[in-house]
Amino acid sequence: MINLYVSRKALSYTFPIFFCMKALVVICDGMGDRPIEELGKKTPLEVARTPNMDELAARGINGTMHPIGPGIRAGSDTSHLAILGYDPFKVYTGRGPFEAAGLGIELKPGDIAFRCNFATIDENMVVTDRRAGRIKDTTELAKIINTLTLPGVEIIFKSLSYRGALVLRGRGLSYKVSDSDPHYPNKKVEKVKPLDNSKEAKRTAQLVNEFTEKVQEALSGKKANMLLLRGCGAAVKLQSITEKYGISGSCMATTAIIKGIAKSVGMNIINADLNYLKRSSRALKELEKVDFLLMNIKEADEAGHDHNPRKKVEIIEKIDEAIGVFLDFSQENYVAVLADHTTPCSFGDHTGDPVPITICGPEVRTDEVDKFSERANSKGGLGWIVGTNFMPILLNFMNKSEKFGA
Repeated sequence: MINLYVSRKALSYTFPIFFCMKALVVICDGMGDRPIEELGKKTPLEVARTPNMDELAARGINGTMHPIGPGIRAGSDTSHLAILGYDPFKVYTGRGPFEAAGLGIELKPGDIAFRCNFATIDENMVVTDRRAGRIKDTTELAKIINTLTLPGVEIIFKSLSYRGALVLRGRGLSYKVSDSDPHYPNKKVEKVKPLDNSKEAKRTAQLVNEFTEKVQEALSGKKANMLLLRGCGAAVKLQSITEKYGISGSCMATTAIIKGIAKSVGMNIINADLNYLKRSSRALKELEKVDFLLMNIKEADEAGHDHNPRKKVEIIEKIDEAIGVFLDFSQENYVAVLADHTTPCSFGDHTGDPVPITICGPEVRTDEVDKFSERANSKGGLGWIVGTNFMPILLNFMNKSEKFGA
């Protein structure tokens, strides 16, 4: 069998054959962090033992990425859109439609969709737990929600664990309404307000507040006794990655929002095993069929939200073990490792801090970085980029870019 790398070098001097390689993108959700006193003023990524990420960094080109722009607090939805090359300022109306798509709800024109959390509230409507103890089985709760009614509106609800999507279907609805989710514990459930003066927005806000009252009554006495709504949006039509880039792609993720974004841009959705090593092996098999695979790993983000730096270190080390499966693949193809945003354990939510990124493959111009971390990567040859720069850079390495000009 001819070694592709050697044959590529030899053939490049004889006739112009374009060798198009494949790419695997591992997005470690919320992995970025800030220096933590408990960890000796280091980040969890700096403390964690990550020989495989370090190996990719040493053999790759490294940099620092602002997912949306400097100082902008990126959501997982907007950051993934940007990383895939879709300007969120142009295509994003709200998180709800992507969450709904990820849960298998097909939106129709005129529908509006919310991203939801089952939560626990007290008798005064104060949120005591925004995730109801991260409740796992919400099958019966979802059935209850789907029995509720609103005048002139169809209610469609699906959930996966404590997360869910609510779609309202009917005439005269508007996605320009505020959230009922206060976004932090120990605050009251918000009254939804219209965000413009249209009669549609005013009617929608009234209907959603009525829905919240019905949820409170229907779930009374249960631990998950409220549904918090946020990120209302309308259906959007996005160009597929095949149309946009001329590549085929798949996505492996456990959360509905990432699946929904991938589905919206025409990617295949592949079941993601909870075991990282099994997930990595499945990814390599899928890459035999497609040009590009995006793998989202969620759990580091959850540790950040839970203010748990030790847990975050532990998760990062497990992710690194799974990334070791990709070292051989990166000899003849490209592997990118990055975070989609920073979720500092000190803050417990997303911040606008930049994140580390490395791209490893056969023809990168390697730099002096040999450790994958927030501070180390800032010295790399890739420099400072924003999320929408990522796909053009990766496609160029893959020899799948269109020439600009003659």
